[in-house]
Amino acid sequence: MSETEYLRGFVKDILKPIIVEAINEVNIETAQKQEKRYYTREEACQHLKISTATFYRLAKKGKIQLLKIEGKTLVDAEELDEAIDTRMVYRYQH
Repeated sequence: MSETEYLRGFVKDILKPIIVEAINEVNIETAQKQEKRYYTREEACQHLKISTATFYRLAKKGKIQLLKIEGKTLVDAEELDEAIDTRMVYRYQH
């Protein structure tokens, strides 16, 4: 067996499955990141550790953007997490 044939076999049998698996993992992670997530009002309050009154006060000030769908109050999870990261909204610690 020549060195070239040995390398081709190594790539085909060993490296190719590893590369395919890595690509599939990246595709799954990308698809999950692209899927929109929302918090309900209760979940957002729990996440921020604040009361409902404080939640609505922050929304009135424009610090939290609300989305109303079929009578439910939702908050874009990515936007809320970004607001926390940039300190636009503070998470209260007890």
